[in-house]
Order: sequence, then C-alpha cells, then structure tokens
Amino acid sequence: MGLVFAASFLEWLSIFIIVCTSIWYYFKLKYSFWKTKGVRFITPAIPFGNIKDMILLRKSTTEMTKELYDAFPEERFVGLFEGMKPMILIRDLELIKHVMVKDFSYFQDRGLVSSEEIEPLSAHLFNLTGKRWRSLRTRLTPTFTSGKIKMMYHLMTECAHQLKEYLERSAQNGEMLEMKEVMAKFTTDVIGLCAFGLQSNAINNSDSEFHRMARQVFCSSPLKGVVAVLQIAFPSLMKIFPIKHLPAVVSKFFLRTVKEVMEYREKNNVSRNDFMQLLIELKNKGRVHDDEPVKSEDKLDRTSHKESETNVEFTDNLLASQAFIFFVAGFETSSTALSFCLYELALNPEVQERLRDEIDSTLEKYEGKITYDAIQSMSYLDKVVAETLRKYPPLPSLFRAVTKPYVIPGTSVRLHVGMKVMIPVCGLHYDPQYFPEPEIFNPENFSDDSRARRPHNAYLPFGDGPRNCIGMRFGLLQAKLGLCVLLSNFKFSVCDKTQLPIKLDPKIMVMASESGIWLRINKRDM
Repeated sequence: MGLVFAASFLEWLSIFIIVCTSIWYYFKLKYSFWKTKGVRFITPAIPFGNIKDMILLRKSTTEMTKELYDAFPEERFVGLFEGMKPMILIRDLELIKHVMVKDFSYFQDRGLVSSEEIEPLSAHLFNLTGKRWRSLRTRLTPTFTSGKIKMMYHLMTECAHQLKEYLERSAQNGEMLEMKEVMAKFTTDVIGLCAFGLQSNAINNSDSEFHRMARQVFCSSPLKGVVAVLQIAFPSLMKIFPIKHLPAVVSKFFLRTVKEVMEYREKNNVSRNDFMQLLIELKNKGRVHDDEPVKSEDKLDRTSHKESETNVEFTDNLLASQAFIFFVAGFETSSTALSFCLYELALNPEVQERLRDEIDSTLEKYEGKITYDAIQSMSYLDKVVAETLRKYPPLPSLFRAVTKPYVIPGTSVRLHVGMKVMIPVCGLHYDPQYFPEPEIFNPENFSDDSRARRPHNAYLPFGDGPRNCIGMRFGLLQAKLGLCVLLSNFKFSVCDKTQLPIKLDPKIMVMASESGIWLRINKRDM
C-alpha cells in the first residue's frame, strides 16, 4: 500500500514539474519576443508583463507611464509587454509624428476591444475602427468647427452664470469646497445643454439625473479598476468572460434620452445648432457611403481612402453611442482640467493674480462682458490652460494599433498587425529637455519663444493627426469660460483639506486625484 502511494505521489509530482516547466518555457518564449528582434525592452513580470503595478492598483497609469518612459532615455523606442502581448513604446518625436500623422494609414485604430452586443454604447468614435470610424469622423467633424462652437457659446454662458450664483454663498463664508465635484456639475450642465438641448440643472440640483449618470461612469472602485485594466491587457480573456464596464442604468438612460429628444424635435419641428441636431440629420439621411468626398479640415489620410464603398447604418445604438462619448469626454476632461488648474492657481497666487489682471483688463475692453472674442484674445489665459494640460493631460498615454505590417524607419524592426504602439504623453510632458523643471507650474512654457524652440510633438494633450480629439475646441472654450467667470468673482487658496502633493487615483484610467481637490473660496477684493 505504501509503495503504491509513493509511486502515485511521484507520478503526480512529475506531472506537476512538467506542467510548471512547460508554463515557464511558454512565458520565456513569449517574453523573448523583443530580444529576438534586437530591441531593448523592460523586463516583464509573469504573467502581467510591464503593467503589474497598474493591474494590482499599486500605481496610477500616469506614474507607470513616466517610469516606462524614463527606463531607457537614450532609446528611440522600447519594447514592452501588455500581459503577454508585445507592445512598443515610442520615445522619439519624429517616430511619434510618423505613427500619428505621416504614416497614419498603418496605425488607424486605437487597439481597443469592445462588443456592441454586450455594451450597446461602445460603438462610439473613440472605439470604432477602419472605414466605419472614417465615415463617422468625417460626418461628425462639422459640429466642432470654430463657427459651430461659437454658435453654442451663449448656452455655455448660461451655465457659467449659474455657476457664479451657486458659489456666491460659499465664497461669502470662505468655505472649503471639493472643486472637482463643483466643476463636474458645471461641465455636466454645459454638455447637457449644448449636446442634448436639455437643462440638466446639475449645479443647483445634487440629484440631477445627468450628473448621477456621469458619476456612475467615472466612480472609482478596485473592481472597476481591475476590470478596466484587464479589458486592455487581456482582450481575449474578456471575450471568453465578457464583463460590462458600464452599469445597465447608464446605457438605458442614454439610449432613452437620445431617442426621446430626437422624437420630440422631429414631431415638433424643432431645430437647434447643437450636436443632437447633427445626429438627427445623419439618421434622416439613412446610410452614408464611404466613397463620398472627405472634407479637408478633417485631415484624413487620403492614401488609404479606397474607392470601395462601405455603408454605415445609423441605428439608434450608434447615434446614442456618439452622444454618450461626447457627454462623457466633455464632462470629464474639462472638469478635470478646471479643477487641476484651480489647484495650481491656489498654490501659485502670483499666477492667479496675473491671470485675474488679464481678465479684468480684457473685460474693460468688452464692456464687462465675457464674450467669445474676449476669451480668444486672452493670451495669458491660453498659457495657463496649456500648462495645466501639460502637467495634467487628460490621458497619460495614447495608443495606436498596427493595421498593416510596418517597418520602423531607419531600422529593420517589423511591427505586425494588431500590435499596440504606446505614445507616453505624460513622459513627454515631464521630460526636462522639452520642459525645463517640469514639476514646476510655469505658464511661460507656452510663450511664443518657448513654443518656437520646442518640437511640436512634445506636447500632446489632445493627441495629433486624424485621430486627435474631435472636441478639443469645445473643451478648451468651456474651460476658459469657467476660469474667467471664477477668477473675475472669486479667489482660491489652499486649505486644511488640500492634499499636498496630489496623489493620483490608481483605480481610474484617466488622470484624477484620489481624494479630490479641496480649496478655500473667497469673494475677491474689488
């Protein structure tokens, strides 16, 4: 009996050793990818690759990206592993230009995996690929021209006036406020009015449905953080075990809201100069063909615009997805930029006063009114916002996926279809060769002289090329208007609850403070 047990134990031990050895060799083979190509790479951790700390929620995506960028400062590009998949990080600005602009036809997609069957609102411009993305991007671009955005400006000013009134009492009492939440209410109202034509009233109503939906999208939790990372790092696994990233209540809300607004406008013959109106027009036109002319301002790469025809059917889900991403992107990026900007102005009162002086002097020229032209004329305001986006870019890194085999210029390194390319935005933004003393908030980084000396691709808060942020102008105008209203009426300073320095939240993919941005608000001395 004892001999039988010993033999059985040895058999199982042998099987265990064989299995473990096989797994070890499998990972070794996988992780030898860059070595065989002669590319320097950062040593991966089994089975996480180079994103272990992000998966385990030990570090934010910003911290991780900076570390990866700084690992081999002398290299033009560096090999990485996203889980077990090889990925490449581009450091060289000329190569970044190739990926995002010059050779865009090789890098048209972002490499995101989504399922419209599981996630109805995932068929939006940020996720879409190939000709479907190209057709939709071309048709949505006219909504975000300077002329169209200027026509929405009066709607933004309504929300800004409500923001001022909302803060009056708090400023009178010198209260401490969590500014991210306040700014989120403001941007929710702006997007609700400009995109949907609806008064969300988030500023005055803490139970606003629009604001509740926005909070559900961006609320952070360990589970949501891990799921978000796994969806990126292990897309094949997520196909086998699909998990919804959006709560069902959010999907239902946007699908219902878009449908109701469209039906109301069509029934009552209501027409407005907003995003929803464009969606209605697209729906009424039915299908859009991919062989229609591409407008020049969209800057699409015509070399890959083939003559073959592709139909894009504008279903309710597709239209609702575009409204959803417009709302989410406009709400989050602008509120984050505004709150981080106020944080830096509170830490740097001399910058705050100089900006306030510019606002005051400009308003004198415009009869005390914060007009569209008044905002466009404020050069120091532009510098302050640009510097905020340098230190706190909305996305710490950008990704492109190889859509056809590509050889890196000047090398024999061949990138295969499906491989991801990482552009480390925050690494570039904190590189002292482009921005001296990068930890210091210095709006003069964006003086005319500084801009002229610095390579264009060292600053990428909105990306570059055909897949840059379509709502960039809208977001900047919204943020600048908010700052003008706030600084012309109030002063902001640090308080007992202000976190110094800010600790970034590792549970959310965009840049966000872990404990909010608390500041003291006072009425300004007139």
